[in-house]
Amino acid sequence: SDGKYLSLGSIEPWFYANLCKALGREDYLPHEFNKEKHPEIKKGIAEIIKTKTRDEWFEILSQTDICVGKIYDYEELENDPQLKHREMIVEIDHPTEGKVKQVGISVKLSDTPGAIRSFPPGLGEHTDEVLGGLGYPKKEIERLRAEGTIK
Repeated sequence: SDGKYLSLGSIEPWFYANLCKALGREDYLPHEFNKEKHPEIKKGIAEIIKTKTRDEWFEILSQTDICVGKIYDYEELENDPQLKHREMIVEIDHPTEGKVKQVGISVKLSDTPGAIRSFPPGLGEHTDEVLGGLGYPKKEIERLRAEGTIK
C-alpha cells in the first residue's frame, strides 16, 4: 500500500504452503504446479500484498518459515543497521572526485581482512585493452570511438 516492494521466494513446497496460509489463501495450495493458474495466483497475491505496507507484511511474513525480504530504496539501504555494522557502504577519498561512497568488503576474515586497494575504472578507461584483447585492431577501435560507439 506504500509503493514499496518485498522479495518473496516460495519455490520449495513448504515455503509456498506457508505463504498461502499466511495470506489466507489456502485455496492456492493445490495449484502450486499448475502453470496455467500461476498468473491468477500471482495477481491474487499482489492484490493481497497491496492491502498493507511493505514493513507490515515483512513483520507478518517473517514470523513464519517464508523467504521474505525488504527491497530497499537507496536511502534505506544506506541506513540499514546490518549493512552499517558490516561496513558494506564505505566512504573513501577519490583522487579527483573527493569523498565517494562505495560497496565495502563483503567477506570479513579476522586474519586476512580485505581492503579497498583501487577505485573502479572510469568510463572507457579500459576500452582499448578489452577490445584489443578481443582481437579488434587499433584502427577499428579508433573508428568506433570516432563514431561515438565507444568511449
